[in-house]
Amino acid sequence: MPFVGVRMGESGVHRMVRDLKGFLGYGLDLLRILRLDFKNPHSYTKFRMIRSVQRKAHCRVLIEAGTYFGATADRCSRIFDQVYTIELDERLAEKASDYLKRRKNVRVMKGDALHILPQLLQREDIGNVLIYLDGHFCGDGTACGIFPEPAVEELRLLSPYKEKINAVIVDDFRSFGSEEGFPAKSVLLKSAEDCFMDGFFETTVFLDQLLIVRTRGRG
Repeated sequence: MPFVGVRMGESGVHRMVRDLKGFLGYGLDLLRILRLDFKNPHSYTKFRMIRSVQRKAHCRVLIEAGTYFGATADRCSRIFDQVYTIELDERLAEKASDYLKRRKNVRVMKGDALHILPQLLQREDIGNVLIYLDGHFCGDGTACGIFPEPAVEELRLLSPYKEKINAVIVDDFRSFGSEEGFPAKSVLLKSAEDCFMDGFFETTVFLDQLLIVRTRGRG
């Protein structure tokens, strides 16, 4: 039976196949955890983490840096009131816009997250936000901005808007300090501490992601 709101056209079939693969990938991730052989989670496992953080921190808006094909934005459109997803690569942004065109609460924004994140957070209608940072260069077919992995700079830009932010997730923690252009893990963690460790947030690393989650109300 198709998911509610998905027409059984080509995109609907694609979503059903993707979701089935997601469930299988999640099962494999659980098996790898039991075997202590866990590295890069499946995208559906990452979505489940987003959903868990969203519920814990009471987030209503998702801002994603790094759209890629739009799978995360598509899944998150079912649990967030509004989704803004930012893609630097023009070709990927166009493909994602077409893929997500039936998701009325999703907006694909073409450009650099270092510029767009502050613009979005300055808006009065945006609050209770979960920020998902996954907009790094990963080879052919993706764009590279000033920084191949801009998460450290993005955290610094987010700091002035902490009152609007309920959580931040930085993806691919394993790659920091090990892939070209990625800052060291210690640099990322220090940036998180400097920008968000004010008594209102807690920082943990879980399943290849850095989680910064609000635990207390605003100051």
